[in-house]
Amino acid sequence: MKMKDTMDEMDYQITQLLEENGRIPNTELAKKLDTSETTIRTRIKRLIDQDLIKIVAVRNRAKLGSETNGNIKIEADTKKAEYIGSELSRINELWYVAQLAGDADFDAEFSVESQHDLLILLDKINKIDGVIRTRTSTRLKLVKQLGEFVTFTNPSAQASGKG
Repeated sequence: MKMKDTMDEMDYQITQLLEENGRIPNTELAKKLDTSETTIRTRIKRLIDQDLIKIVAVRNRAKLGSETNGNIKIEADTKKAEYIGSELSRINELWYVAQLAGDADFDAEFSVESQHDLLILLDKINKIDGVIRTRTSTRLKLVKQLGEFVTFTNPSAQASGKG
């Protein structure tokens, strides 16, 4: 049985500061947390290697022209779920796609430039073989956004059998 990877209080403090600014220097993290730069560097490497964190750039979609954002719940023929998931993952306007259990079979987050582009996106999704129905919500105002994620693939961890 694999031992579950864990984070202690310092790890949580490091990740919280990195969520605020992923480019914060290790020396500044060390000062804020009253520890050495070596400790910070070692902990960040371990957290990355264990797939507990990932430091990435996040686009400001609104500033890049994607002013219409929201969510699409997708009901699907469950016999075609793998195919549908594959097709949804190829659509550039969808930046998040998850298969669900519950009142919808897929959940997708989108960013498009206009309502017309949303109409084109919905048409594209509804043409996928096995999609039964879509329910769309558009975002009026972003109230809170964290830099959290659920899972990702870390090639170095997979190569070492950790991911």
